[in-house]
Amino acid sequence: MVRLPLSSSLALFLLACTPHSATAAPASDGPTSSGRSPAAAAQPPAPATPPPIASTTPGGTKQVANTPGAGANKAITNTPGATSPRPPLPRPEPPKVDWQSRVAIAIEKLQTEAPELLTRLGALQPTRSGADGMLFTQPELHDPRAAPILLQRLLAGADPVKVRCAIVDALPATGGDWQEGAAALIAVDSSAKVRKQLVEVMRYAGDHAVQGLRLGFKDEDPEINIAAARTAGFSRQGPQLLPELYSSTFDTDWDLRAAAVQALGMLKLPQSRDVLIKALADESRDVRLQALLALEQLDPEGLLELPELERLAHDRKSHRIARKAMTLLQKHQRAAKARAKAKAKADKAAKASGGDPPPLLAVPSN
Repeated sequence: MVRLPLSSSLALFLLACTPHSATAAPASDGPTSSGRSPAAAAQPPAPATPPPIASTTPGGTKQVANTPGAGANKAITNTPGATSPRPPLPRPEPPKVDWQSRVAIAIEKLQTEAPELLTRLGALQPTRSGADGMLFTQPELHDPRAAPILLQRLLAGADPVKVRCAIVDALPATGGDWQEGAAALIAVDSSAKVRKQLVEVMRYAGDHAVQGLRLGFKDEDPEINIAAARTAGFSRQGPQLLPELYSSTFDTDWDLRAAAVQALGMLKLPQSRDVLIKALADESRDVRLQALLALEQLDPEGLLELPELERLAHDRKSHRIARKAMTLLQKHQRAAKARAKAKAKADKAAKASGGDPPPLLAVPSN
């Protein structure tokens, strides 16, 4: 039996106790199987580089801003087919509030800010009455805040008819938001007098006059139809009511026909010329007179050439029509004589100058 030295036995014992997984890999100067050197493999992985931030210049070139240490900035030119950023969507329009809601909001605001004014205008009464009815003369009504209070009183209908008519007459003086409410009330108020007053005030109602006057044309009361036709002639929106006015010229009520013809003359619409010429033969003398006056405003020169003028000059049922037509005929005759005289004078001057112009002189040849 061979005995080993104590140091050799201890070394063999330590070697047997060491695990195989802890055995160091042999040193190598070349790269590892992963392609990295052992020193590089031992280092922790580098943190990921954040993506570059691109910004578009006015010329269409994107400037890419790299992080520090990532290299120089890069310029990327947009291609023609590149997608451009979408423009911001337009803001939706706020919902439209109807006139009754606007009145309620204004009244609620007055209850907080000016309760004394609300109480005073809510009980205000006309101070003067005349042949045309009662009138408000108080300076408090010349305030836009008075308009919703007056509309609320009309909508409630608690005031007498004469007072409500005076309220309607005072609406334009407020300078407030009353037009749409007044137009809508034409179909609501129970009194024909108030509805007629509302129709007549539509001449100051701007764009809402069309709605109000159309309701007036549809009203069951003939007086309101007539008021709508007459008011249309004073309104800037009157041309939009041409269909209603045209139909009214054929109505069985001669007063409505006369009012429609008068309005067409005031509006001076060229497309109404034919219907006005037909109205010259209307059975009502008032309609014939209004048609004659309307054509004088619309087409004064063309009126003088109409053959109907000779017949109207001998109208026995209306001396006013006959005088007006005769005046126009005399005007036409004077104009015809003046034209004939001017023509004769021009012909005489042409004959005195020899008729034909003198011939051109020949240029002498060298």
